[in-house]
Amino acid sequence: MELNVTEAMQMTPPGMILMTGLLREPESTRPLVFTFVFVIYALSIIGNTLLVLAIFREEELHKPMYIFMCGLSTNAIVVSTTALPRIMYDLVFTNIISFPACVVQMTFIHLTSVFECFILAAMAADRYVAICKPLHYNSIFTSVFAIKICFVFVVISSIMLSGEIILASLIKLCNKPRIVWMPNCDFMSLTKMSCADVTINIIYGYVLTAISAVASLVIIVFSYICILYDCQKSTQRRSQHKAISTCVTHFFVLIMFYVFVVFMVMHHRIEHSTLIPIAVRSTLSSLYYIIPPVLNPIIYGLRTTEIRQSLVKILKYKISSI
Repeated sequence: MELNVTEAMQMTPPGMILMTGLLREPESTRPLVFTFVFVIYALSIIGNTLLVLAIFREEELHKPMYIFMCGLSTNAIVVSTTALPRIMYDLVFTNIISFPACVVQMTFIHLTSVFECFILAAMAADRYVAICKPLHYNSIFTSVFAIKICFVFVVISSIMLSGEIILASLIKLCNKPRIVWMPNCDFMSLTKMSCADVTINIIYGYVLTAISAVASLVIIVFSYICILYDCQKSTQRRSQHKAISTCVTHFFVLIMFYVFVVFMVMHHRIEHSTLIPIAVRSTLSSLYYIIPPVLNPIIYGLRTTEIRQSLVKILKYKISSI
């Protein structure tokens, strides 16, 4: 059943925002959806925590690529914790959120998105140097350098998001429909609720997307083009296979992430009409918080022998200590 905007405005108290949530209708399906989201959240937290522990415990895994994986998993824990509990809350209780709480949630979701863009670009650059410039790899990409890079990414992401936080905090809600047509809050949804001119907000949103998503994608595409070109020149089939095998895992994660990012960006360019039902929009929007955080540890754990061996050691230790 589609949401009636007039009814939604009447049931939303002043200063509060209505969330369409995830598959709230029909009401009889809410327990099933709640259970599914809870299982996904548990798998995300357990899987990514195990991956972080596996990398932390094994000294052999204290290498740049694994440190970046650790950063990716930590990021997944944060985004899952920011988004999924709120979705579960809206399924059980009222799907109304205060404006300050919406801004806080938006901040963490956008912060993790920008950070992930940078991390994925760093991982692509790491593979480029390792495959195309192997003699220089150990002098460029060290463990300390990787840790510093992750810290720098957090700082840069925070600085970039500070402008968005300020602009979002200054938004004055008016009699426009105060509805977030997604399971979670985001900058453009809040911007559309403003009574004042929001040109600066829209421009800043475009700039932020260009710097994070587009710039990182350019680095990633350039790195992989260079890797493929280098593999084509190589006469050693074994080295070609190893290089491609090393990149397949990362490339799959990249595809997943950017497909959902593109949808999130395009979501606000589509008028909210009956063309796309609310249930479909909310479901597609929530995939960003559901699929990558769950699949990333599975993909890296299954395809990376060193991580798989470290996980086996952890599980054996836990079982023996019982």
